[in-house]
Amino acid sequence: MSGPSEQDRGRDRDRDQDRDQAGERRAALATVGAVAAIVLVVVAANLLPRGGEGSSPAAPAPSAAPSRTTAAELARMSPQEIADAALLDRGEVAAPQAVPSGADKLRNKVQDLVAEQPYSFTLTTFNILGSQHTAPGGAASGYAPGRIRTEWAAALVASYGSSIVGLQEIQADQLTALTRATGGRFAFWPGTALGGKGIPQSLMWDTAVWTATYQDSITVPFMGGTRPQPVVRLQHLESGREVYVINIHNSPKDRQGREDERDKAEEIEVAAVNTLKKDGIPVFIIGDFNEHEDAFCRFTGQAGLRAANGGSNDGVCRPPRPMRVDWIFGTPDVEFSGFRMDTSPAVRRITDHAVITTRVTVP
Repeated sequence: MSGPSEQDRGRDRDRDQDRDQAGERRAALATVGAVAAIVLVVVAANLLPRGGEGSSPAAPAPSAAPSRTTAAELARMSPQEIADAALLDRGEVAAPQAVPSGADKLRNKVQDLVAEQPYSFTLTTFNILGSQHTAPGGAASGYAPGRIRTEWAAALVASYGSSIVGLQEIQADQLTALTRATGGRFAFWPGTALGGKGIPQSLMWDTAVWTATYQDSITVPFMGGTRPQPVVRLQHLESGREVYVINIHNSPKDRQGREDERDKAEEIEVAAVNTLKKDGIPVFIIGDFNEHEDAFCRFTGQAGLRAANGGSNDGVCRPPRPMRVDWIFGTPDVEFSGFRMDTSPAVRRITDHAVITTRVTVP
């Protein structure tokens, strides 16, 4: 009996090829279908009303009237009580990848995809030297007026590529000048929302990169009175992930001595960091601490933070060198790189502080 003809073998090859192509089409359709299902589920989840039964609670809207503590309350409350009372209503961390009940496998898949998106940004702390100090008769009247220095500061921030900047000492006229100089690209908290006491510690962020999901403040003793220190939760628009940033300015060292105020302020700030860490997202505390070794050892030892410029604390505190009174601290779940302590002529014509900048990567 003769074997199959060449024509028969050709037909067999064609059938095999058709089966292979059909299998490839089915696999491709399955992949597309799975991706489409994930996308549809995420879109549907984001369109669902939040806060109802079975839904994920929404992150709170920015606070209109943040919790503030009076001087009398500061005196009788523990630092942890002060921090917890201020941060009580911060709500849950936003979960843009949440999906409807019953879609556990897709939810887990989407959560895994989101969690695999590392991102980076530049974080800066900048004591801008208040315009009251450089006005005629002020202690730093040799500097240019506040408005001019603020325009220079805006250019400096742009040169760093900073998307989050903690400001200290900024005054109302400088806030206006900075908003104008940055073309309205940055949002501020508290800005003018908490009155004159809140303006000098304002935090600003690039609205093309971040959106605020929570804004509040903690109160600390400052120069014989109290000052609100802003706390902001920011959501990275591209990845959907969030961070907390606390921006502070503690009492300066003056001839009257303010060590007790700084100690109490740092205890409250440490307590606030430890409370926010419970939410499971990165926490940063930045600003003018008006302390060197004491600030480093307290925040690395009692809050488990790391400084952007290094150093270590394994029970023995080893601060980095050199140090300024301006610091950037963050939780160990982030990576710092490219730290810069800028004291260049461009900085020296703006302020009597260094400008501290670092690149942050959230894995």
